[in-house]
Amino acid sequence: MDLPEPVHDEALVNLYLDRISALSVSAFDGADVTDELSQVMTEAVSECDASKTVPAGNNLQVLVSRLRDLANAADQEGQTAVRDTFEQALALAGGSAG
Repeated sequence: MDLPEPVHDEALVNLYLDRISALSVSAFDGADVTDELSQVMTEAVSECDASKTVPAGNNLQVLVSRLRDLANAADQEGQTAVRDTFEQALALAGGSAG
């Protein structure tokens, strides 16, 4: 049984998941998204930490959890470039894959 997610700002988490997912599609098509991903993740960590509407750390915790899920799903589907993009985002967010 999965534990419920902590209280978080769903719109904020989804904003960054959408941006990272778009970058993963570009990576799948052969683009180098390293610099843009780094910029997005720096912004994501900052915005998640700055949120005053939820307890500190919850937004980033949910973002990292969902990035991990997306990396695992891409891995199971054999989408290496997509998985690598999500794993790189995880590393930049201070999470780890697996």
